[in-house]
Amino acid sequence: MLKKLNAILNVIAIIFLLVVSISITKLNILPGKYYYPLIMLVLIMMVLFILSIFKNNKKGLLITSIITSIVISIISSLGLIYLNSTNNLLDNISFKKEKSIYYVVVKKNSDYKELSDLDDKKLAIMENGSTNYQKALKEVNKKIDVNTVKYKNVNVLANDLITEKVDGILLNSNSKRILDDILKDFRNNTRIIEKISIDVKQSKENVTVSNTEPFNILISGIDTDGDINSVSRSDVNIVMTVNPKNHEVLLTNIQRDMQVQLHGTTGIKDKLTHVGIYGIDMSRQTIEDFLDTKISYYIRVNFDSLVKVVDTIDGVDIDNDIAFKGYTRNFEVGKLHLNGKEALEYARERKKMPSGDYTRGLHQEKIIEAIINKVTTSKKILNNYSKFTSVLDEFIQTNIPSSTIKSYVREQIDTMPSWTVISRAVDSSGSALVETYSMPGMNLYVAFPDENSVRTASTIINGMLENKKYDTI
Repeated sequence: MLKKLNAILNVIAIIFLLVVSISITKLNILPGKYYYPLIMLVLIMMVLFILSIFKNNKKGLLITSIITSIVISIISSLGLIYLNSTNNLLDNISFKKEKSIYYVVVKKNSDYKELSDLDDKKLAIMENGSTNYQKALKEVNKKIDVNTVKYKNVNVLANDLITEKVDGILLNSNSKRILDDILKDFRNNTRIIEKISIDVKQSKENVTVSNTEPFNILISGIDTDGDINSVSRSDVNIVMTVNPKNHEVLLTNIQRDMQVQLHGTTGIKDKLTHVGIYGIDMSRQTIEDFLDTKISYYIRVNFDSLVKVVDTIDGVDIDNDIAFKGYTRNFEVGKLHLNGKEALEYARERKKMPSGDYTRGLHQEKIIEAIINKVTTSKKILNNYSKFTSVLDEFIQTNIPSSTIKSYVREQIDTMPSWTVISRAVDSSGSALVETYSMPGMNLYVAFPDENSVRTASTIINGMLENKKYDTI
């Protein structure tokens, strides 16, 4: 009986070890100095279990073999959880489609309850609508016949709905949020009768940078929670320049209200935060133009991303430079430990900051630096590893190839280098209420870039891409 039980448990252990070795090989993040000894150990154990099946006859040895096979099976099953969660993360994180949301909006006290009620009615649309906007209009036209009325001025469009000159309007969800924030009459007197989701066309450019070559990543933080796939205004716009040779990371923050030329357009400029509503590729290309540099990759996060990531790594530590009273706590000057909600509030606060959005950008960089330091140095993440990878999978979007991520993880495990993180910001030279590309006819707060600061930022970023150390540029 013991011999039969031993044989069964040994076979199970062998299967577990085989699957583990295949998963480790597929994951490909272990340096050779760890990988080959580990695989050799697994093979030796498999041989010993095979021999135990055919050679063991003594009761004491059989009991020892049974206990060993049970322990190895348990350890292997736990290892597979870690390996599979990592593989799933790397396989899925780069394949999230962006979606742009559009609304058909009517006056609150109208008789229109659903889209079909607008059949053969007047629908106001923006004349400068993007490709996705036109796709949304086509979706409307598939369901009903409408008489479209084109507008160049979003203020007039909104007012004509309130005064019942048109029956409904087609708006990007972000444009509606802006109108709700600025025009009380619009927020209080309108309602949504149809929601339209459009897949945002993303660049097919397949960029792969070697693990020894410097590169730029755009860190884009959108002003929403929930689904990371929904495009929205980009409140965080940080170019992270990574130099693997010198182990330096440069964080260059650009204010959300900075005036920029939307990539591929001429004429009226926009504020950087609005660029996010056209998708992450548009943000990346617009900032490439702005800083005259190449941005190969992006990482896109939202409010939930930051809260979940910080909580999963048991909080972050920062050195706070400005005391202020927040909703979650008082942020005193000095060393602070922040949980997820506190980190989000710290990264978002600007009204209580002496330099407003500029200071907020620097605080966002502090949070990112704290996360980098925690992830690259703390062993506590291993205790919550599966949850950490599931959070990254659900709340982060990137175009960094899994092979590139694996090569950097492998390098980090191999040599455990310490990284130097430098923070900078692009200065503005003034501000004003001006018209923007995304909201024509409506004057919004815009910060004007300081051209000298832009050139300096560009020089430093491109210098680091040429493998120069930060303090020599």
